[in-house]
Amino acid sequence: MSNERHHALDNLRVFIIFLVVLLHASLSYMAYAPEWWYVLDPERSLFFTVLVMLIDVPIMLIMFFLAGYFTYASLAKRGAGVFLRDKLVRIGIPWLFGSLVLAPPTAYMIYYSRRIPMSLWTFWATDFWGKAFQQSVYWYLGVLLLFFALTALAFAVNHKFASWQRLVIQPTWYFFPLIVLALTAVSLWIGLAHPLDQWSHIYVFVFQPARVPLYIGYFVLGIYAHQRGWFTADGYAPTVLRWLPLCFVSGLLYLGWRLTVPPTVTTVSSKAITTLLFNVFCFSSLMASVALFRAHVGGERPFWRGQARNSYGVYYLHPLILYPLALAFVPLPISIYLKAAAITLLAYLTSWGLSAAVLTRLPGLRRMF
Repeated sequence: MSNERHHALDNLRVFIIFLVVLLHASLSYMAYAPEWWYVLDPERSLFFTVLVMLIDVPIMLIMFFLAGYFTYASLAKRGAGVFLRDKLVRIGIPWLFGSLVLAPPTAYMIYYSRRIPMSLWTFWATDFWGKAFQQSVYWYLGVLLLFFALTALAFAVNHKFASWQRLVIQPTWYFFPLIVLALTAVSLWIGLAHPLDQWSHIYVFVFQPARVPLYIGYFVLGIYAHQRGWFTADGYAPTVLRWLPLCFVSGLLYLGWRLTVPPTVTTVSSKAITTLLFNVFCFSSLMASVALFRAHVGGERPFWRGQARNSYGVYYLHPLILYPLALAFVPLPISIYLKAAAITLLAYLTSWGLSAAVLTRLPGLRRMF
């Protein structure tokens, strides 16, 4: 793979993390927002509901795909032991610190913004470990670390996997529909008991049960894509003309279905349609995004290089800035559209600045971020 195409995927990850910040800002202003969301503005708009529904579908699954895409090359270069030690430092320590130290005050925003009379210390000692348990954005690091560990284990014990040669092989015309249908089937099987948006946890791992097959599927697909030479000069290259219209149409169909079918309708057929549209939109978003960034945002320009270097830090820090900003903006007599834009940009830029000035510069933190 050429360096330029590596940069295209790095730049795509930057954009996805910006969308994560935008998603979390928009949730405060969406109509029919989750009752537990950290800060809810009294004024809401259906516009932000639409924005949240569209952004929420592909962003984390694209993140899992990109993580998987770069995994095998790192394993083959470093070996399983060194690879896993590096991930324990870069992912494991930030995950534990985020989950145990940063997530509690973030979750406490739910109580504080609603003026529930409970101190942070009491909240941490009681409700946080019970009905209010969560890991904020740090859940992704825990699941990703598990995937890295299992992949490193497979590399260490399975000779065929460890000796898997990278070959440029074009996917057949039916490969992509099969992937989407398989992921839809497994997700629907779990989704019969757990809605797509429901959160749960098993011990230290926090996740959305119906999306777990998608986490796994997109991570594994990323590994497979790398080993089959996708996005290289001679390998499979998604085109904008093919994938962007499919992304647009499937997004409209998914949005129209979710907005017209009441949440109380939970028949198997309705869940099947929801899950299928979700997966088609998600997969086409992945391919359309890669196509767009390879075609138009593939170079190593100073702006993108700086953003890519600090994208992990932005993801890690932004909840600590975004939710207090959303609360501070609640009493301001300005449009919620201005509020959403302001807190998104302020949270992103502040997180980027702290990452550039602190996380990627201090010797101990630099190795992690």
